[in-house]
Amino acid sequence: MLFSILLAPADEMVIHSFGNGLAGVRAANPDVRCSVGRDRSGPDEQVLQVEYPAPTGNPAGRDVQCEAENRNWSSGRAVSFQVKPAHALRLSVSFLDRNRVVYTSWADLKEGVWQAVRFAFADIKPNPYFQPPDAKQGSAIDVSDVAFIAFAPQDQTSGRLSISRFVIEK
Repeated sequence: MLFSILLAPADEMVIHSFGNGLAGVRAANPDVRCSVGRDRSGPDEQVLQVEYPAPTGNPAGRDVQCEAENRNWSSGRAVSFQVKPAHALRLSVSFLDRNRVVYTSWADLKEGVWQAVRFAFADIKPNPYFQPPDAKQGSAIDVSDVAFIAFAPQDQTSGRLSISRFVIEK
């Protein structure tokens, strides 16, 4: 973990990298298969490779959570990462802030190419479809203690994608 933090440029902070393999990565469903490896066409780092099944009745059935290596995101302005899906799809990215409010953004991705994704904290909104019962809704976003970042494909088919480390842009 320390090694990946030291390699991060000064204008970003690592949320989660895959230099330690699958440590801190978990899928909600055992049918979601995760591995770590390199992709010669992508970033020069270990990336998470995810094979996911078609959706089921469980809305969280294809979620993948990545534990935050750095939990205080207050010095940042945005979350960013790179992703390469095998086919075009919509990807959701979520986290719970200190107030236990779920914030979610969506990105429409192109097939078969690495692409940068960025979500500015100033633009992100609480998830309109789900909030935990103990969420302090109506409070300002507070990213001073974020335990994980999660993502999930929002298409109607099975597939696979590769995703780089998640970072906070300062």
